[in-house]
Amino acid sequence: MISHAWRLNIATMLFFMLIQVVVPLIPRYALVIGAQPFLIGLAVSSVSITAIIFRPIGGLLSDRWSRRNLMLLGLIMGSCSYAILFFSKDITTIMISRLLEGVAVASFVPSSIASAIDSAPEGRVGEALGWRSLMIGIGFSVGPALGGFLSELFGYVTTFGITAASLLALTPLILSTGGEPHSKRGGSSFAGLRDGRFLLALASLIIYALAWMGLLTFLSAYLKLLGYGDVEIGLFVSIQAVASLSIRVMAGRASDKNPRLMTSIGLFFISLSFFAVYIFEVPPLLYIASLIFGIGVGFFVPGSQTLALAKSPPNSRGFLSSIYTMGMDVGNLGGPIIFGAVIEAYGSYQTAFAIAPILPFVSAMLVLFAPLKELSVGTPIPDKQESPS
Repeated sequence: MISHAWRLNIATMLFFMLIQVVVPLIPRYALVIGAQPFLIGLAVSSVSITAIIFRPIGGLLSDRWSRRNLMLLGLIMGSCSYAILFFSKDITTIMISRLLEGVAVASFVPSSIASAIDSAPEGRVGEALGWRSLMIGIGFSVGPALGGFLSELFGYVTTFGITAASLLALTPLILSTGGEPHSKRGGSSFAGLRDGRFLLALASLIIYALAWMGLLTFLSAYLKLLGYGDVEIGLFVSIQAVASLSIRVMAGRASDKNPRLMTSIGLFFISLSFFAVYIFEVPPLLYIASLIFGIGVGFFVPGSQTLALAKSPPNSRGFLSSIYTMGMDVGNLGGPIIFGAVIEAYGSYQTAFAIAPILPFVSAMLVLFAPLKELSVGTPIPDKQESPS
């Protein structure tokens, strides 16, 4: 008998896998129907707009209504998004599809995180989040390859239709994840926003996302200018993904004891990897940076999530999860803009690459040494576990 927690993990993995089946195909499909590069970029990034707007709403509804129903809503919105993509003939329709996909992600993700915490045994939240992040990583790794295979076999449009139907097919799995173990009454969903742990984790996620998305965007462009193809940047991403997956559960267990330390270790590794990118710049030595980066992310993701959410009250976990994950959306939007502005101002990719390692290093020092006044359901509690010593 598969436990409710593992049904949730499997459903989460399949949700992200199906999302990733489609996402890499969208720019190519847009080119096929004759869209211009600027509009393609706008369509690809438009998902972050609705995700940022609707994440807090989805989080609040998760706490006050139903986590399971919000995940079901995410499946329905995702299916509708890809059904629209199935019928799309122009870039405007693709944009509408992406905006709806943002609503799907905003509905599903906060409730998925909060449900994982709800079902975690006492003192093992980090381990539960480690397993969850491992399953998401598998989904992110398998999805693009599956999408490429399906599109080669059936074409873009049929692949979009298959994905839309497959998302709806996850409904019984979500329904089988059990009831609502959290209390929907009492307390404010906003109280946890004052928790020093949460604020540190949120700040670290935003800084990490700014640096990573800015670096990845222009590292890809830089390698293209030097004559490298899609294989090299794809291998860079794949190496870090495999390295990250290999340690997430172990890092999650360690995060139950000291999430600040795990978050900081992850950020230090990430900073080191970005410095290696600045030094090496091109393959094959660039893949050393990818390996180091994967190790860093493996520590950072479960550590930061545990730091942010492990002590959150049950009736605010959905909302706090939504605000926390919004940090990634902010980075996705802001990172490429900031790094692009630096490159234009100085006329040098290397200048932007030199800035990248500074950001996670400063964030690591902040997480490790910042004094905390932690709050638990509105009441100060002492910081015993996460001292940097």
